[in-house]
Amino acid sequence: MDSRPAADRVGDEGLASIQFVVAAGLAMLLVVGMIQVVTYQYVRGAVMTALERGVRVGSVIGTGAAECRAAIADSLAEVLGGVVGESVVVDCADDSEWVQAWARGTVPAWLPGWEGFSLHIETAARREPVP
Repeated sequence: MDSRPAADRVGDEGLASIQFVVAAGLAMLLVVGMIQVVTYQYVRGAVMTALERGVRVGSVIGTGAAECRAAIADSLAEVLGGVVGESVVVDCADDSEWVQAWARGTVPAWLPGWEGFSLHIETAARREPVP
């Protein structure tokens, strides 16, 4: 214990709290960034699964792009919503041999100044042959 009066002491009181605030702030940015990447991967997987379901439905005999769109919308309504669900645009097209589906959009960033994650996915399925 220092026996000098408090006014005569020179030290680093308070310096540890500044270091803690800076370290905690950087740690929080890292955590938010990692959660943002996990969220992007979840959205990408959900959209890919919905597109694959849509082209499978649209490739059955007697169905087409309209059924593909309905299946995708049904799948996405169950797993995506809010700003992310509104930012992803999906569509289907079909011809005599293939059913194609694609999604485009941006998963918004959570922190100001960060770029959103771009999303562009395409998939296709061959139509069932007519017996």
